[in-house]
Amino acid sequence: MVLKLRILTQMTENNDIDKFIVINDLKQRGKKGKISGKYIYLESGSRKYIIKTLNENNKVSVKEIEDFVAFSSKVDKESVIAIVDKYGDVSYYFLSEIKLNKKGGSVDII
Repeated sequence: MVLKLRILTQMTENNDIDKFIVINDLKQRGKKGKISGKYIYLESGSRKYIIKTLNENNKVSVKEIEDFVAFSSKVDKESVIAIVDKYGDVSYYFLSEIKLNKKGGSVDII
């Protein structure tokens, strides 16, 4: 019993339970995601996604989001954040980077 409790505690600390909830949600939507390290990788047709799983009760810094978007660009995948609520429901948010340049009022979108 103590071992099971330790494993469960480690899983909640590492956000693993939320990852499995997201994997299950993707499976129910007919998608097959793969957990690798901190992220979930998903291919759908010709598009490739990297998913960062967050729990609605945990804080996340803007720097952490910026680093995630930069990493996803570096590995040439679209960045998605999956937020798991207290009922186990998942909301997906697609992220993209925009660069605002002050060139006569124009905006460059990357």
